[in-house]
Amino acid sequence: MRRSHPYQLQWYEHWLLYELLKRKLRTSIVKKVISCLGDKDLQYIYYKLHRERPLPGKIPSLDSITRSREAFLYVAVFASIYRCASQRNVKTGIDINAVMFAWDCFCKTFPGHISERRPFSKIRPANFTEAWVIAEAIQTGMAELRYCSRCHHDFVIFYDSNYQPICQVCAMKTVSST
Repeated sequence: MRRSHPYQLQWYEHWLLYELLKRKLRTSIVKKVISCLGDKDLQYIYYKLHRERPLPGKIPSLDSITRSREAFLYVAVFASIYRCASQRNVKTGIDINAVMFAWDCFCKTFPGHISERRPFSKIRPANFTEAWVIAEAIQTGMAELRYCSRCHHDFVIFYDSNYQPICQVCAMKTVSST
């Protein structure tokens, strides 16, 4: 939809605000996307949608998302869906609609395994905020989605991770065979 009139822009921002808060994205991230509302307004809308206050604290880091090799596998699934759903290069900017689509698809793929609060399982991203952090990391170059010619799977590399920048599927197969 071409948004050339002011009312269309305003309608789109309200729709986007609702969609992001419905998925429980942290209000500090929503503020970066929707700049017309203040913190108190965002918190109030969040409360009205979910009947709970937004989560306080810091935005999750990439290290906290990928604490195990298994987490890399699920992150690669999410990142692959995101890259395929995006209508532009994921390295040049975040495609908000693609992140929402990838998250919804990821949740349908792993129903009942998504935990919005701690303790998180090995299935990561565990919530929409973590999914956003992964998309942001791909855009900034802190993470990269690559194709493994050995096992023919996509895999994710996090450049600030404690794990080697290798295909985690192949690494897990090597560990399990020894």
